[in-house]
Amino acid sequence: EPKNEPPSQSKEPKNEPPDLPMIKQAVAFLNAGEISDFVPSAENGFIAILEKREPFADPDAGEKKAAFEKKLLDNKQRIVLYEWLHERQQAAGLGSRKG
Repeated sequence: EPKNEPPSQSKEPKNEPPDLPMIKQAVAFLNAGEISDFVPSAENGFIAILEKREPFADPDAGEKKAAFEKKLLDNKQRIVLYEWLHERQQAAGLGSRKG
């Protein structure tokens, strides 16, 4: 006989959209009522509208957020560096060869 469990605690597989990580990233820094930029996805794309945020009751939330923001900044810095290096390679005539 099944128990009346909340959906989040159900043992059944979650029916999550394949773009869920991209959706989470799109709304990560939105405030309630804000709309994300268009995010292209595998087949189409989406915009996300954040209706509200639920309070987060994790005592380590501040540390986790700081770690996430540092990782995000590190990734952005790495992208900028790679783009700069690529531009310098092109300017020096050292374009990458494929094949």
